[in-house]
Amino acid sequence: MSFDGEKFGREVVGIVKDYLERNLSPVIARLDALESRLVLLEAQAGAVKNKPVVRVAAGSGPAT
Repeated sequence: MSFDGEKFGREVVGIVKDYLERNLSPVIARLDALESRLVLLEAQAGAVKNKPVVRVAAGSGPAT
């Protein structure tokens, strides 16, 4: 029996893809939820009129 590198490669790739999908799917779901919440918060913040503007002098160095 000889070594079939292509078959071995396909098998390894399949195993790695399955592993990553199983382990990263909860992370991806959480990221999607956080992104949705960010969109909601940005929309709520955009609804606020007359938001305060904070200005900081540039190049003044650290406060002592």
